[in-house]
Amino acid sequence: MPFRISSDADIPAHVILMNKRTARKAGLTMDQEIFVSYGMRKVKVTVILNKEAGENVFLLSNRVVERLRIALWAPYHVRLVKDLLVIGPVIGMLYRQSGKKMAGDLQDNPDLYLPYAQSIRKMGGLLFFAAEDQIDYKSSEIEGFAFDFESMSWKKSDFPFPAVFYRKIKSSKVLKNTFGSRLFNPPCYYKWKFFSIVNEVPAFRRHLPETSNVITKGNLDKMLAKYGSVFLKPINQGGGAGMHLIWRENGKYLARKNFTDKVFTYTPKQMNALLASCEKNHILQQAINLKTHDDRKIDYRVIAVKEQGKTWKVEPIIGWLGEQGGISIQSNKEVNGRYADDMLKLQFNYQPEEIAEKIEEMKSLGIALAKHLEGACGPFVDFGFDMGLDEKGDIYVFEGNTLQELRTPLWLDDHMMYGKLIDTIIEALKEIAMEG
Repeated sequence: MPFRISSDADIPAHVILMNKRTARKAGLTMDQEIFVSYGMRKVKVTVILNKEAGENVFLLSNRVVERLRIALWAPYHVRLVKDLLVIGPVIGMLYRQSGKKMAGDLQDNPDLYLPYAQSIRKMGGLLFFAAEDQIDYKSSEIEGFAFDFESMSWKKSDFPFPAVFYRKIKSSKVLKNTFGSRLFNPPCYYKWKFFSIVNEVPAFRRHLPETSNVITKGNLDKMLAKYGSVFLKPINQGGGAGMHLIWRENGKYLARKNFTDKVFTYTPKQMNALLASCEKNHILQQAINLKTHDDRKIDYRVIAVKEQGKTWKVEPIIGWLGEQGGISIQSNKEVNGRYADDMLKLQFNYQPEEIAEKIEEMKSLGIALAKHLEGACGPFVDFGFDMGLDEKGDIYVFEGNTLQELRTPLWLDDHMMYGKLIDTIIEALKEIAMEG
């Protein structure tokens, strides 16, 4: 049940006041000394019972409310963790580098951001969006945006450092050092490290294309002799940018860059030079012969989320159909999404029971990957795995996205699926934030 926080100038700074029933609900007793926690801030107070206090209301002094930077307009949950009374959840969403860009995004994309506000309104607590340049590390405050349902708009305000900070941008050193384990999802790996971590588990290996960080012509030739074609991929870019498909014909190397139909020819000497320039920031990867439809590549985004902040589940899975003749599903045209069952029907003409079996296989693999990666990397609440199926229907994992686009259900125009996904993530963050 949500509680309200109120302030009063006449209340001493060292007390928290409530009636007896509210104290019982919170697990508090008269004269108990506790710390009140809000985000990353806390103050020491003594519990005072007063029958005049309203039901489910905690009264604090103006001074304490200002020190904690409590937003009094929001309803909250409370949880007593030993001697710490957690008021929350206080959740920060770090989605942009620039506050100006963040403000513009919130205004221009209501379908994308309003579900976050609706979710926290249902659950109780405070959720705000912010950009990295809005963080004041000296004052431990953030200038961010919370939704005002009266005006139906995002309002700028100052907030304390949150109990959990969920990020969708690359993490700076000061950000990591300041928020530590409160930063979700933490920076963990790039493409090569992802394969190194996952390859530790024998059961995962049959799902992984051979991948190498040895970027030499000798290694390329070895992989081409085994597979016929190999991808050269940058380790620090997403969306298929900078990726090349390489193969050999008549003693020369041919390469096609993603997003283009052009094929470039390289002599052995030129290929040596190209690989030398890519030595420190690329990987070589076996090109899997994916099952196509109408000469279009198909893969699946398998979204793993943490339910109630405790157990992993996969929901949803979305299939992506690339452009005709493309080397991957990533494209600047013609890419479209479909529900997983529809895509599997299109791809393999599976029967319903075969579709259910393949979806369950992808879900089980996604959950197992999420558990292993979290154990290796630290606290996460979601992953986006890119999987593809070869001609035999065998599943391959190409990437594990830690900064995935959650908007993918909206590309199916499925606002209900998107709302459920956001609800699950916010519920997970709420549970973690209330742990104290």
